[in-house]
Order: sequence, then structure tokens, then C-alpha cells
Amino acid sequence: MSHELFVGDNLEVMQQHLEEWRGKISIIYIDPPYNTGNTFTYHDDFSEKGDRHSVWLSFMKDRLVLARELLSEDGCIFIAIGDDELYRLKILCDEIFGEENFINNFMWLHGKGKKDTWSRTLTENNLCFAKEKNKLKSFTEILETSWATKNIDDDPRGPWFSGSISFSEKRSNPNHKNFFKIISPSGVVWERQWQCSKEEMEELLLDNRIYFGPGPEYKNVPREKIFNGKAEEIIPKNIIENVGSTRDAQNHLDEILGVKGAFDNPKPVGLIEHLIKITCMKNDITVMDFFAGSGTTAEAVENLNKVDGGKRHCILIQKDEKTYEIVNGKKIPRKGSEEAFNAGFKSISEITQKRLSALV
Repeated sequence: MSHELFVGDNLEVMQQHLEEWRGKISIIYIDPPYNTGNTFTYHDDFSEKGDRHSVWLSFMKDRLVLARELLSEDGCIFIAIGDDELYRLKILCDEIFGEENFINNFMWLHGKGKKDTWSRTLTENNLCFAKEKNKLKSFTEILETSWATKNIDDDPRGPWFSGSISFSEKRSNPNHKNFFKIISPSGVVWERQWQCSKEEMEELLLDNRIYFGPGPEYKNVPREKIFNGKAEEIIPKNIIENVGSTRDAQNHLDEILGVKGAFDNPKPVGLIEHLIKITCMKNDITVMDFFAGSGTTAEAVENLNKVDGGKRHCILIQKDEKTYEIVNGKKIPRKGSEEAFNAGFKSISEITQKRLSALV
């Protein structure tokens, strides 16, 4: 599947393609400047233009207003952000997307953390907003169970744990199609709304996968027996683990480029794969990243396509900036090996293009 890279100011590119892309983007992931007071590749210090917070918010607002226009009605946006502007960004997004469309802050455990005298910060934020929350499909994470250690009824299939399979009687809807009775081995009748159909329940009962508590009473609220190795759909946690660390991401990019330190602070591919997967959207959607950086989002999209044969399309936008850093008020190429020194004269878009070519 081919992907598109537009080199230029993201605001101008989105304005130029507004009518073409309006309502067609299912997922937007961006990793914008964090406004930390340091100067990085996206001119990350807005203080020289006045109050750095208000200038940064104006910069972001122009782009997020357009982003909302580009999202499909059932689409969503993930915005990576540090603590410096997290709370101001949340208020800005409440204004643009509507606070009723806030999904969560998905916090990535990114490694050993950043420490100061008072604490160590282990997470980095990913604010998620829907275009229209009532039209966005529920998020789901698929995990293979491996944590069952007990087998209290000596089931020959091995260890299991029990999971809820019904609503409480108070919360049950008598008019729901899954409202019916089941009877325990001791004759206790349970009538309520179940999280499966009557046919599915009958299969579970025949397969001894409904636990009524210890015999001979069998009077506990029925629960499903879940064995190790079963793929379970769960509501995803807002803490993201085991998707790669900051160091993993840097090493992976250095390997692709063949030099060290040509681009700072890339995100791990696994993080963006995870965010795309939990949306449970179709495998032919369009994903956009208008702060494309080194092109991590495109690699994540391509990896998912390879796994499930999908035709997801990725649109990247990246300003053609040089990978300089500021030292004592002067621009110099990035520090590091001779190769990295030379790479410092390359633009970010060249780095992105090299990553994209490595995906083919």
C-alpha cells in the first residue's frame, strides 16, 4: 500500500487539501512540539514571540480546528504531549472538539522516566478526542490470557479464572433480547440480562464453562470460566505498557538510517500500532500524521497492513526543517559521530523519506 508524504507547513498543506480530505480521515495521530522551553526540530520554544503558552496555543488551535474538519464522523485524534502544556491542551481540545467527546489520556510508560529533585515522571500523555463520541466505536484490546493459576474444580483443561457474564438484576433490562433464565446444577434460578445470547449461553453450559460456585450448593452468581490461551476482548487500560521504550525507538530508527542521533526522541512503532488497534476500525481506513517527524506513524500503519492484509492509507505532513540544535545562540549540526554530524545537514523530510523507503 502506498503512503503519501507532503513536505511543507502542515497548516498550509491542510488548508490546500481541505475539501479533498474533509471528513475522510479516520485516525489522526500527532506528536507536536511540547513547548518545553528548549529548541528542537519544530522550533519548540515560543517564548521569544511573547507569552510562550498563548503563542503555542494559537499555533495548535489553528491546526486542530482543521484537524476536526478532516476527521470522519466516527473518527478520533490522538495527541502526544508532555506535562508542560497538557492541561492547557486539554482545555483547548474541549473547546474545539467538545468536552463531551473526550475519550481519555492514554499514558505511555516510556522507560526509566525523567527525574528531578521531587519526582520521576514515567509516563507521556496521549490525549484522545472523538469527532462525535456517540458515533465512535467502543475501543477494545485483544489479549491472550496467561495469568490463570487456580483450578478449583479440577477442570481437565487446566487453570482458569472467572469473568463476569451478566448484569446485576438491578441493571438488567427485562426487555433486552439477552434477558432470560438459567438454572444451576442445584436448581437455583438466575434470571437477568446476560452478556451473551441464549444460544451462546447454552454452548457455555454444555461445555462446563459456567461456574456457579462450589457444590453441592451451586448458588453463586454465574460467571464464565476463562482458560489460559484464550483471546479475550477487554476495555483497554489508559496506561500503555510493553510497546517499546524511548531507547528502543531511538535504536530502531538509528538502524534504519544507518547513523546515530540524526533525529531526536522518536516514538516507538509499537505505541502507535497499539493506539490504532484499540480503535477497532476497519483495515482500509486513512490515518494522518501532520507532525510526521521521522515517519513512525507510516511504519506502524504498514506493519498492521502486513499482519492482517489491510489497505490502510497513511498521509504524512512534515515541514522541511534542518536538524539543527541551538548552542549559545548559534545554530550547529547535531552532536554525535561523524555520520550523525553530516546527517545534521539533512532535513527531517529526508529522514522521513528514508524511513518510508525502508518499508518497501
